[in-house]
Amino acid sequence: MESVVTSLVAVLGTLLGATATYVFQLRTARQARRTAREERLWQERLAAYTAFAAALTDFRKSQYDRWHRQRENPKSPEYLTARDHSYAQRATATSALFRLLLVTNSRELEQLATTALRLTEEIHDATDEQDRAHRGQQAGDALHKFTEAAAASVQQIPDQLRALE
Repeated sequence: MESVVTSLVAVLGTLLGATATYVFQLRTARQARRTAREERLWQERLAAYTAFAAALTDFRKSQYDRWHRQRENPKSPEYLTARDHSYAQRATATSALFRLLLVTNSRELEQLATTALRLTEEIHDATDEQDRAHRGQQAGDALHKFTEAAAASVQQIPDQLRALE
């Protein structure tokens, strides 16, 4: 009888140990998936913010070129090429904005990015060199504000990633 009790205790202990191991492994696997997801999202945000800033910088440069070519000769092939390039750069910047909007959870970043794009779009409407310079400065300042806010956002390490440090 004593050997039956001993065997029963051993079996119950084994079952309890296996159950505890399963529960701990399940929790560890969930945490690992959550951490991997946070890491991927952090990487996506960093890539989206960087791509947007680069696209907007290229778009702003194309707007300057468009404005200058239009002042030189609005019927010239150089102006038409600059205008078409500006349209392509705007499409790239808008696409980068949409990607940013898909991955960010910050209303502030959404607003700053949208404002920076809008101000950049308005550069070619400048009436003279002083107005163009002013509009360009506003667009540059808006991009700088976005970049500062984006940097602060990506420098905040999520709790799940901080636990791994």
